[in-house]
Order: sequence, then C-alpha cells, then structure tokens
Amino acid sequence: MIYNFDDLSFKILMVDRFIHKEGFFEVNARPFSAFSFRVSGSGAFEIGNKRFITQKGDVLFLPANMPYKVEYSSSESIVVHFEQCNYFETENICLENIATIGLLFHNLLESWNGQRSVNQAKSIIYEILEKIEKDKRSSLEDSTFSRCVRYIDTHFCDPELDINTVCNIGFISASSLQRSFNAHFGMSPKQYLLKLRMNHALELLAENVLSVKEIAFACGFNDEKYFSRAFKSKYGYPPSQMQNSMFV
Repeated sequence: MIYNFDDLSFKILMVDRFIHKEGFFEVNARPFSAFSFRVSGSGAFEIGNKRFITQKGDVLFLPANMPYKVEYSSSESIVVHFEQCNYFETENICLENIATIGLLFHNLLESWNGQRSVNQAKSIIYEILEKIEKDKRSSLEDSTFSRCVRYIDTHFCDPELDINTVCNIGFISASSLQRSFNAHFGMSPKQYLLKLRMNHALELLAENVLSVKEIAFACGFNDEKYFSRAFKSKYGYPPSQMQNSMFV
C-alpha cells in the first residue's frame, strides 16, 4: 500500500481543489499521478480490471499513464499531482479517522496556495501517509481479519500459500475474507498476495544479486515464466529488462 511503501519518491506538480460535475467521463492516460481526498460526493471508477466506488472521506491514488472511466455525483476533492512517482498501484483507501486526515489535506492546500514550499508540502504528505498507516493498523488490531493479513504478510514468500490456508488460519470463510479485503484494501486477497510478492521482487531486482529465476522462487513463484508474465503485465516490461535498466 502507498502508505507503507518505504521507497516512495515523487515530485509535487500542484495541489488544488477540484469540483466534479455529475456525469460519466473517460479520462485518457496522463503523465502524472494523482493523490486525493474526497471532500464530498462520490465517484464510481473503472481502471483496468478494478472497479470501486470512492466516497466522502476516502483517499484515492491514481498512478500515471493509466486511462480510466468514472461516473461522478456532484462532488469535490483536494488533489495532489505527482510526477516521477515510483508507486504504480491504483488504491482507494477507506478511513476511520476522516476528520484528522481531511484537515491535513486542507492544510496542504492552504500551504501550497500560500508559501508554495515544496519541502513543507512534502512534509504534510508524509504526515498524511503516516496517519493513514496508523488508521489502517488500528482498524486491523485484534480481529479475525488482522490475523489473516498478518499471516499473508509473514508467509507471502511461501509458494504453498493459498487463500484456503489463510481462511483456515483465521477461521473465516472465503467470501467474508474477500469482502474484508475489498473494504480495507480495495483488492482481493489474491491481488494483495501478488502485490506483496511483486514489491519484494522489485526490492530484489534493485539489489542486483539474484537472477530473475532466483528472484521468482524467492518471492513465492513456482514458475519463472509465470513470474515474468505477471511482472510484465503489471509494470509493462519483463523483470530482466527492469534489472538491466537499473544499472545502465
């Protein structure tokens, strides 16, 4: 998730308040990412194979270079545009502590419209991410769902890990686990597992110590070819190309 992606980097292009008119819109791929807080209203998004509704109080991240479709009610958002952002996942984050994070977004907007200090704006953004991380962590504590998430976080490199095992560990049905993951993370358990494995793969590729085959097995994939196909589907190029480009 963007709020606990330790290697996050970005450059702020702008911070602004947007009023969304009611209606259906198709948005072409843009060269910048968007990080936003929905002040009011709602938006039903279709991005790749993801479909979700973002509502008042939600935080939304849209990566660069991804076209999408959206149907808005009359609504308002505070939006930050990033360039050179190294996070590539579409995420809609539902929050418990809406007021605190909403206030931080308003402070970010006021700061940008006032001094327009990039360092101050970045500081507020990192504070927002920290508050979101605490919000999500507290909502998971001491629950059946939290046991399932912790188990996946701990065992995602195990190629034998599957969702049935997770359900058995948490004493939860597959349908309930699916609903909980969609509510907390905006994705299915399988997508969450794949995300962890891909993030770990990026870390290992950056280290440039293991071969692509070794990285595939180290991240829980039984098949190097499947890993390469999944990686290319996600990032647009195979892992070998990315590994080579990091050290040109």
